[in-house]
Amino acid sequence: MGERGMAHVPRRDDAAVLVGGRAAPLDHVQSRFLHAGRILVAGGWLVLTYTTVSNRAAANAEHALVGLALLLLGVFLIVLSPVAGQFPGAARVGVAVADAVLFYLFAPGN
Repeated sequence: MGERGMAHVPRRDDAAVLVGGRAAPLDHVQSRFLHAGRILVAGGWLVLTYTTVSNRAAANAEHALVGLALLLLGVFLIVLSPVAGQFPGAARVGVAVADAVLFYLFAPGN
């Protein structure tokens, strides 16, 4: 496949947002929010899909509720990422949640 057939995969230094007509790099908090939010949205979506599509007795209402909570928490983190500097209280809670998700799922090696 040529260059046209390849998907663009951004590198760490490519992460930028458009601010005032210029590209500004994402700060550390925004990238943590986005990364943890993507993980939570994907996990919540998987749980909701499994719960609603499967015909098993093991998939009950509690699983759907947990999946919905994960999905909404991920959406909250993604939506909070561009305005984290304007709402420091919400950003503190978001950082605590993002760190818990990232360090629980991707624990650093000893």
